[in-house]
Amino acid sequence: MPKPASVQNKIPVKESPKWLAFEYIMQKYGGVALVIIVCLGLAGLFSDGVLSSQRLSDPTHTLSVEYEKVGRIDSDMNIKIETAATGETVTLVLGGDWMEANEIKSLYPTAERMTSQNGELILHYRASAASGPFAVWLGVTPRKAGRHEYRIRSGDTSLAFSQVILP
Repeated sequence: MPKPASVQNKIPVKESPKWLAFEYIMQKYGGVALVIIVCLGLAGLFSDGVLSSQRLSDPTHTLSVEYEKVGRIDSDMNIKIETAATGETVTLVLGGDWMEANEIKSLYPTAERMTSQNGELILHYRASAASGPFAVWLGVTPRKAGRHEYRIRSGDTSLAFSQVILP
């Protein structure tokens, strides 16, 4: 009985040692690598989670920020900014890539006055009579992927940090 035409291939298959070695490694260690990647993702290395959460503070602890070091484009993130309320008003200046890299969805408490100058967002608040830190919560949605540098200023204190946004 003659073999079908598809089996009667007279051209030998060219095997590449490099790709054969790659296939062997993937068969042997690919499952372990996949489990490690999934566990890192669940822990928050690639987005919201334990490994991504960060809290930064200036040396005098008068200005601090809680944020996610790694985020995803078009996913909501919460950022908390705390500053010491000195005097009757509190002014927060958000500089760096804030305006071009993020869309601010929510702001609590609502600022008494907001202005924009030279690419910086300036939030003016009336401080409450209660002592302690003054906190502002921002709900933002990243619009651009990449590494973004941010600056926060309150009075004479400033804080700089960066965030990586994945596509």
